[in-house]
Amino acid sequence: MSKTKEAIIETAIQVLSLDSSASLEDIATAAGVSRMTIHRNFKNRDTLFHEINETLIQRTLHIFKKSKKNHERSIDQLEEVIKTSANEKGYVLLIKENKDHKHHDPETCLFSEVSNELEELIKRLRQEGYLSQTIPDAWVFHMYDAILFTAWEALYSGTVAPNDIPTLSWHTFKNGVLNGKTI
Repeated sequence: MSKTKEAIIETAIQVLSLDSSASLEDIATAAGVSRMTIHRNFKNRDTLFHEINETLIQRTLHIFKKSKKNHERSIDQLEEVIKTSANEKGYVLLIKENKDHKHHDPETCLFSEVSNELEELIKRLRQEGYLSQTIPDAWVFHMYDAILFTAWEALYSGTVAPNDIPTLSWHTFKNGVLNGKTI
């Protein structure tokens, strides 16, 4: 991918995270390029959104894979995933784009991989006694999304110090969903 295209995607993530109705002209202005440059790199707004979604999915998968590499225990993996994701700009776009997501073929749908990674982590948390059997997986998924959405809101509104957001996100998830098992 060209540096121009990468820069446009990064700028679009910033702009669209704050205003999902932002125009291609708004994105071009923020990126310091012409609208023609946007159209040279993206056929239309849908193509740009698709590329943004793919970029955010790849980042999220990277976070999950890195946490597995860095930690053996599922609880430590989850902590890294939440803290790192809470610092990721654009997570709100990933949630909005995939909120009605149904499981699709993982060969053609990258978001299925994200769901599968989280499902696997939830399963291991249950097996290791960190997660009550009475809390449905769907509830854990929604809490995960809600905490990361809250992190995004706090980051963009400026109501919480950015350096505090990852720890607050983990603390909220840990105390709201997990058992009191010593972590």
